[in-house]
Amino acid sequence: MDPSLDAELRDDFLVEAGELVERLSEQLVELEASPRDAELLNAVFRAFHTVKGGAGFLAIEPMVQLCHHAEDLLNVARNGALVLDSARMDALLEALDLLNAMMDALRGGTSMAMPPPALLKRLTPGAAAPAPPPVAAPVAAPPADGSIDDSEFEALLDSLYGTAAPGTVAPAPAVPSPTHISDDEFEALLDNLHGTAAPGASAVPASSTTIADDEFEALLDNLHGKGAAPGAQPITAAPAPAPAPAPARAAAPAETSVRVDTGRLDALVNRAGELVLVRNRLQSLAQKSGDDMLAQAAAELDRVADEMQGAVLSMRMQPVGRLFQRFPRIVRDLARQLGKEVDLVTEGEGTDLDRSLVEALADPLIHLLRNALDHGLEMPEERVKVGKSRRGTVRLSASQRGERIVIAVSDDGHGMNPEVLKRKAVEKGVIDAAQAARLSENECYELIFRPGFSTAAQISDISGRGVGMDVVKTRVAELGGTLQVRSKLGQGSELQLTVPLTLAILRVLMVRVGPRLFALPLSNVEEVFELSAGQDRMLDGRLVANHRGRALPLGDLAGWAGVVGVAPRHVVVLHIGHQRIGCLVHEVLGREDVMAKPLGPLFEGLPGIAGATVTGDGALALVLDLAGLADDGGQLLPSLRAAG
Repeated sequence: MDPSLDAELRDDFLVEAGELVERLSEQLVELEASPRDAELLNAVFRAFHTVKGGAGFLAIEPMVQLCHHAEDLLNVARNGALVLDSARMDALLEALDLLNAMMDALRGGTSMAMPPPALLKRLTPGAAAPAPPPVAAPVAAPPADGSIDDSEFEALLDSLYGTAAPGTVAPAPAVPSPTHISDDEFEALLDNLHGTAAPGASAVPASSTTIADDEFEALLDNLHGKGAAPGAQPITAAPAPAPAPAPARAAAPAETSVRVDTGRLDALVNRAGELVLVRNRLQSLAQKSGDDMLAQAAAELDRVADEMQGAVLSMRMQPVGRLFQRFPRIVRDLARQLGKEVDLVTEGEGTDLDRSLVEALADPLIHLLRNALDHGLEMPEERVKVGKSRRGTVRLSASQRGERIVIAVSDDGHGMNPEVLKRKAVEKGVIDAAQAARLSENECYELIFRPGFSTAAQISDISGRGVGMDVVKTRVAELGGTLQVRSKLGQGSELQLTVPLTLAILRVLMVRVGPRLFALPLSNVEEVFELSAGQDRMLDGRLVANHRGRALPLGDLAGWAGVVGVAPRHVVVLHIGHQRIGCLVHEVLGREDVMAKPLGPLFEGLPGIAGATVTGDGALALVLDLAGLADDGGQLLPSLRAAG
């Protein structure tokens, strides 16, 4: 076989099997809670069976053996001979982990070992309890509508390909008809049933070129040894009368989807971004020229560019459910490790999110879920004492608000105590006593994002080192997102994570600092106001403004940019991660859609700079990286001149 064809088949298998395996993690956790759910059992069985079939076609024997044993266990459960208990579910989940590792090995081109015999033994249906001896099934008449169930169809395929499970008893034929037909004959049989046979093709040797539905059902009955239904005519080798011309069938619907390499999508998004820049330039020229015809053309281009931008970005979108489906397994394992009883409730799985954000949000959400289970929820006995149910609830929800995606992780635990948070922060040296006394309730909650802060009494492999929530803050800020904490003592807590809908094209607020232009991501901008005389003062050695009854830390963007001269008086309030900071600028110019371009290796790694873009009037503007612009205390980093 052509090596390029092998690689193409392998990649197709990895994509299709990967989708099944991703879904399996969530399905197995659901199955553990409802082990008698027939529909769920069939879905899990079919997933393993499909992966086994693809692996068998590619001759991946370790994967075939693993899926085959898991399939055997699930098949016995489908037939009602056993109920999947926690030990068997542990074995199935361990098999799923091994299957993921095998797919990673196949993807990386490395060799894979056969499944451990101990795991295969645990997947054997008779490992925990002796299986009853096979009993010949009583002959039953087929359903009135001539249909067959899933088990019969799977057995038919196994008999055709010789893949019947070890130990199964093949039924004997009830009439002297052949019990095996070749692949070509089976395909021709299906074609004749649906009127799609190739010209000159015959269904089976020494038979007519067409076969009725009743005859096909009789053939299936013969293969299964069920005998013909009362009144059904057996299949004979006698030639059938000449068939009447078949009525014309409607053409099969065309494919409605196509698989495209993500690199091509990214290139298309880049071109759409370039078009946005050209549109901005043309609109600026139309405004300056005063030409009505040029203004009309610019308006038409604006409409087309907006529609194209939306269409291109929608191609990059994925439902957030693909991200959520990996968490039930994580919550299940962590709850068992902590000795807690937890129900995970997910909402808004159909909310679309840029595919680049789906993977980027995985680690932050894992930290938030671990925090909810470890710190938020009480032990079952403690919950009963305060009148709650033994089982705690963790809710993971997603929704779209304008051009932002809001993902919330909430629990019904004991909530956060602001006084305890302040005391712990002072004990660990995160803040001093004077600063703690001035903190509001919401600011106390935000202490959990400070580096080195932890409320755990003991350090474990789950928590206690004070790094988990700090990682969340850093990662969310890098994505241009924000974090908010809400809590009510005795009722639970909620951590709300907000990120832009897409990172491909940025909507920014253009500001001027001296002669320089800067672009601030609009998703982080809360408001803009002009600083009045006496509104700013020094507090704890830094400049703050009295704004809406709170002390707002001010950062001098002019000083950071190395611009000297008239002091700026306009303030842009930014929400960076979990903190708010006011940036002093000379002028606020307005909003624009831009595409950030890298500055090249000479400026790579420069803190606070994400790239550059071209404004509508052709000027160059620096796009600021807000996550790298300020430290944990809301203080701007050293100036560009010093950094350079």
